[in-house]
Amino acid sequence: MPDKGFRSVNVAEEVYQKLRERAKHEKKSIAAYATQILASVMEADERLSRYAPFIEVIGFEGNSVILRDHKLDRIVEVYLHEKELSCYYDGSKDCLHVAFCHALPQVRKVVRS
Repeated sequence: MPDKGFRSVNVAEEVYQKLRERAKHEKKSIAAYATQILASVMEADERLSRYAPFIEVIGFEGNSVILRDHKLDRIVEVYLHEKELSCYYDGSKDCLHVAFCHALPQVRKVVRS
């Protein structure tokens, strides 16, 4: 039975093991760590849907993020080269597609490292 103010969520054993390892590394409980991760992902998703509701992530391939721009009705690729993001569509490093990618937690993590 979960503590007051908490709910239970079932996750695959493999996911649970990864959560447990990372929570231990962060010196947090599994519940606190999972809550932090879920809140972060949901906040990023909400921010992106407000900022550019017409852009969606299709996937990641190599050093590229593949986007679907519904306003342009086309697929757009943003790639990472020497720690900088660039857009194949317009050759820019500061267009909306690049800004959208900078807001993705997965991309921020790679660019910072």
